[in-house]
Order: sequence, then structure tokens, then C-alpha cells
Amino acid sequence: MLRLRLDEQPAPSGKDADMLIAWLLDTLGLVRRRNDADSSDATQRPLLRLMRDQLLKEPMKGRDAKSLAKNLDISMTALHHHLKGLQSARLVTSQNGPNGWQMHHLRCGSLSAAIDLLHREVKGILTLRLEPLQSWQTGSPDHTGEDGIESLSLKLTICEPRPLLGDEDDIDAFLNDFGLRGERPKQSSGDDLTRLVFEKLLSANHPISLDEAVAEWGATRPRLARTFDRLRAAGLSQRVLRHDRMSVILWDAISSQYKRRGKEWLLSKGGLGRIDEKISKRAIKALENDKFDTTFCAELFSKVSAEEQRLAINLLGGRLPYGYRLSGNSGEDVGRHISQLVDSLFTRLKRVAATIDDLN
Repeated sequence: MLRLRLDEQPAPSGKDADMLIAWLLDTLGLVRRRNDADSSDATQRPLLRLMRDQLLKEPMKGRDAKSLAKNLDISMTALHHHLKGLQSARLVTSQNGPNGWQMHHLRCGSLSAAIDLLHREVKGILTLRLEPLQSWQTGSPDHTGEDGIESLSLKLTICEPRPLLGDEDDIDAFLNDFGLRGERPKQSSGDDLTRLVFEKLLSANHPISLDEAVAEWGATRPRLARTFDRLRAAGLSQRVLRHDRMSVILWDAISSQYKRRGKEWLLSKGGLGRIDEKISKRAIKALENDKFDTTFCAELFSKVSAEEQRLAINLLGGRLPYGYRLSGNSGEDVGRHISQLVDSLFTRLKRVAATIDDLN
């Protein structure tokens, strides 16, 4: 069964074979960094030597586990672990040999062909696994304001459909199989934070701030941030500026600075002098008459551009908060966004694989 852990790494430069192989293995999630990836000489990793010195040398020559373990000077247990990872990532395939041993060789006879075939398989599996998002997503967060969007390096586990285990339902299987519950997920339960956050994003019509999440679920901000970031790294969600809160933040900043520094400061350093004079005069008059409330502020600044409002908030010393939303207006949009991220990563994988083939 295909189980691929994509872990996007900075793109390699140069044509050093060891560096390129190491990058490819890291990106395919075949190296756990807390172990041999932190060694002083990464070129001596058993997995890298297995690829470089054995499988890539003669791609179509089958090798049994006994000879591989002897040539690499590693235990059969360690070799089995590495071969299992390569087989799960579809880089290595096996067949029965004449001496009763399984004979292992590079899939399709070249690394670039193996990566290309893997990409085709991944695209088909993603189409199947992401399809439920179309019925799960009931909210429609506003995507008109794209300012402030930040992205993380792609980190996504891709697993082909499987039977549900125990008390799992479709959403539990989705979260588990895509690696959205972290490296060591606990058993799912009714109060599982990842599921609560995911379901909230599916039904929300506006970005969810950390303050709102803390108030709703009582979890700590760091834990919630890690949960949201896993969804961001998988391409499911985005971190964006809360444009829907702009009028409230603007009202609070103007009211506070008027009481603290007065109208002259508001019209000069406070930034109100940079917007339409009629609007700034109406704002000052409402402040003087104690009629400047959130409703009046929203109506008054409704015709001011978002860029000018953000500038005013900045000059007033306010701050527009961030929030989290799904990466599309519909489940279909979210699935398309994730597929584009995966395709982009595989474009780099194919280019590196072709270079490695040429060097060998």
C-alpha cells in the first residue's frame, strides 16, 4: 500500500550526486532527522549508500537482502527498515529470485521514471482522498482580500484508501492518513483538538483567530498554533489578515488615540489626514459629539479602500489580527490548491531525479 510522506526541503543547487540524493530522500520523508540525518557525514547514511552504491549503480540488477546487508555492513533489521520505506515510496520493487530470496531493484529501471510513475499514482490517490471535502465544507470564507497570506513548506502524508479501523469515521481516517494529527497521533476522541479545528474551518464563513479558538476550546495558544500550522503545511488552510475585523480595529484605534492625543494628532501623525477630507472631518465631528461607535465607523469607512484603512490602522498604532481559513471557497478549490502544491513539488523531484540519472 502506498504511504508517502512528503516533506518539502529547500531546493538543492549544484550537481553533487550525494547532495541531490540526500535532498530527494529527505523530501520523500524517508529520513527521520532525529536519527541518522543529524550525523556529521550525511553521505554515510545507510539509506543514501543503499541508493547510491547499490540501487543506482545497476538499476535493473536484482539484489537480495543478504548481499545488500553484507555490502552495506548493516544488520538485516536495518536493511529491512530501509527497503520497506523505499517500497512504500514506490522507488524500489521486488520479485522472487531463483534462490528463494526476494530480489530488489529500482522501479522502472531509472529514478526519474520511478518518480514520474509515483507522481501519476499520487495524483490519482489525491483525487480520491480529497473528494469528500466537496460535501464536508459548508462554510464559504471570503477570499477577496489576499494580503498577508503566508505559506509554509509542504508537509503532507499521502495514503491510498483503506478500511476504517475501530471507531474511526471518514473524517478521522482523513486526518490520520494525511498526517494532520502530528508525528505521534493519539487515538481520536470526541474532544480531539485537530478534529474540532478542522470541522470549525469547514463550517466557518470568516477566518478564525487564535483568540477566538482559545475562547472556544480552552487550549493554549502554542498548541492551537501548532494544530493550525499542520493544516497550513498540508495546504488545507491559510493564515491571513482579518479584513472582516478592520472596521472594529479602526474604531478602537481612532477612539483610543483621540482620548489620548486629540484631534490634531489624528489629522497629522495619526493618518486621518491622508484619507478623504470629508470622511476625516465627519470622524472628528462624531468623536467630539461622542457619537463615534462601531456602526458609524463601519459605515463611514466603507468607501475607503482596504489599503488606506490598513495604513491608517498602522499609523494609529493598531494591529490587524491574523486568522485561519480554508485555502479555497469550496472543497473543490481546496483540493485543487493541494494538488497544485504537490504537482509543484514533484516537478522539482523529477528534475533532480533526472540529474541524478545523468550523473550515474
